[in-house]
Amino acid sequence: MEKPVTILTYYDYLSPWCYIAAIRLLKIAEEYRDRIDISWRSYPLVPGEIPERRISPHSVVSRDSAKQEEPGINFKPWDSRQAYPSSSMPALQAAKCARQQGETAFQRLHFALFKAFFEDNQDISQREVLLGLAREVGLDEKRFIDDFDLGRLKDEVLAELEEGWEQCSPWGIPFTLIGDRYPVMGASPVDMYRRGIDLCLANQTGQDLTE
Repeated sequence: MEKPVTILTYYDYLSPWCYIAAIRLLKIAEEYRDRIDISWRSYPLVPGEIPERRISPHSVVSRDSAKQEEPGINFKPWDSRQAYPSSSMPALQAAKCARQQGETAFQRLHFALFKAFFEDNQDISQREVLLGLAREVGLDEKRFIDDFDLGRLKDEVLAELEEGWEQCSPWGIPFTLIGDRYPVMGASPVDMYRRGIDLCLANQTGQDLTE
């Protein structure tokens, strides 16, 4: 019996390239369905609370470059009068809270967070912004607030960051590992993801796709 191909992607909501990767992996998910299993791993670019590990905020200038790469996303310039998000941690924890309510709940908030930051210029490090997004996408608000305010999933985010320092160095994010053997760096074309998945599926059946 064919096993789903695992796809691990390290990401942050403050990276425009991760937004592009999310859009492309959504296409892959629609195409391969239950033949793949996508797992999103937190890699906060602005951890905010880990002074011994200095990770620079993703440049706001990169939005312009990302817009050229994926014109289907309405990247807006960051309003210079507005404070840049102080930390990636709140949004990543919010996504973990949504995941507690199921995969579809996670997916709804996942894309809402990217859109809020890159298309609507919202500060997704703010609690009220996150609660508003959770409400908009139809999450169980009380459960979300309980999980978020108690910080129940912060340790999971930090554990994934530690793991990511080993996996993603020196490439940075987004970084995707397909089937534990095929790395895809950056916001690569959809065909790059397809190639890795097809090789993994072929390996299960003994097919040769190397030509």
